[in-house]
Amino acid sequence: MLQRSVRAASEETMSFVFVISREPRTRNSVADYLRERGYDTAVAVHYDHAMELLPLNRPDALVVDVQGVPRGEEGANFAHFNHWLSTAYSAAPPPMVYLLHKGSRRPHFRIEGAVIKKPFPIEALGEALRERLGHPRRDGKGPGIELDLTSNSLRSVNGEAHLTNIEATLLAYLMEHQGEILHPRDLLVDVWQYHDSAGASTLVRAHVSNLRRKFRDVHGSAAQIQTIRGKGYRFVA
Repeated sequence: MLQRSVRAASEETMSFVFVISREPRTRNSVADYLRERGYDTAVAVHYDHAMELLPLNRPDALVVDVQGVPRGEEGANFAHFNHWLSTAYSAAPPPMVYLLHKGSRRPHFRIEGAVIKKPFPIEALGEALRERLGHPRRDGKGPGIELDLTSNSLRSVNGEAHLTNIEATLLAYLMEHQGEILHPRDLLVDVWQYHDSAGASTLVRAHVSNLRRKFRDVHGSAAQIQTIRGKGYRFVA
């Protein structure tokens, strides 16, 4: 079944990511994560399913779980699907992200893309897509500002500032969750990929302070990055 989130026509266009995985846990967790982060998504449960659905859709990127076909089952394997992709998208291939089990032999990808080894922190997928698609809401553009994740640059009509990798990832994350209050513990897991929240408030506060300073240098104000006392941080347009 084609699963694709539906959004009101008044909302801005979201990047559309097509997810292919035979593993329900991987398929569901990736699709749910992408929807929560503002991407429009569709899923296929195996390669044959994908080859039926993809001609009907125009995805901005593909996430492909590289798997063989279990013994005793019929259907297309990755080699077949790999060849089909290169033919179907010979003119303009979409950005690709491949999920590959750690220790597995890397196949020859006919369409080059990012490779993420499983198991992986889910934000690694978000980072790979941001590098290739930009911000799901039109490359992180906000009121008079633009975040360029390819160069970690924050720009406005007043100037430009270079951000560290963490600062750029933190700002992109705040912008992706515009209007949401994000607790330092959650930021530590999703941005820093830490699993121990000890010291979360101090670490996050220091980076938010640096980010606000650069925001003021470029934009003249850092009012968009709000501190909600006792709860966390929020980005507002």
